Amino acid sequence: MNPLQRMELHKSEFTQNDQIIYDRIMQNPSGITHMSTSTFAELCGVSQPALSRFVKGLGYARYQDFRADLIKMVAQQTEQSERGQEHLFYFSQLYQLLHEAEQLLTADYLRELGVYMGQFPRIFASGIGKSRHAAELLEILMRKHRRFAQAVSRDALNELADYMESDDLLMIFSVSGGEHIMKEALQTNGKVMLVTARPDPRYADQVDKLVLLPFLSADPEADSISPVLFDIFVELLVNYLPPV
Repeated sequence: MNPLQRMELHKSEFTQNDQIIYDRIMQNPSGITHMSTSTFAELCGVSQPALSRFVKGLGYARYQDFRADLIKMVAQQTEQSERGQEHLFYFSQLYQLLHEAEQLLTADYLRELGVYMGQFPRIFASGIGKSRHAAELLEILMRKHRRFAQAVSRDALNELADYMESDDLLMIFSVSGGEHIMKEALQTNGKVMLVTARPDPRYADQVDKLVLLPFLSADPEADSISPVLFDIFVELLVNYLPPV
């Protein structure tokens, strides 16, 4: 798990100082790779102990260990990009994401999600752009398993609120889980499951079920690989649904 993924995993636990440090890192991850503890703490306007607590909360013993991991991640991405071998860079990222996803999407975890989904008589799914493909794929595969599933466009979410029941499930596929789709999703009557990579903290705590998939770049919303994981997740998940 790279440093950016670790931060997202612990984001809900951040203090005010942690959030300041996080925001600075996400603005320019490569920009801090040369900074010492004192320099980066001063840039953030926090104390060195606050910075140390931040990295320890991510699982690192020292800031230097966090920075070393960040340097490794940035160097790998830069090296392949500078070679002019964008296709190799793409595959390298995909392989790394698949490795991260394999560690997360264990049989036990998928079985747990399958049992959760199995309690809902109707499942609706939505997404924006390429992320919507996962919703459409879910509809196709669920019907093969003789279960009700319907992919809906983001524009139709307001209408969905009129006839969705409290025992229905709405699955949202969104890399960032931001206002552009979550505001409408949370107005529906049923339960909401958010499948995302970097959830907006304003909405992550409001959903009934959160599935956090790995990502590599500082801006997964602009990363062409991120939505690919949604399809992989759906393909795996439907195999763990309990029998009808």
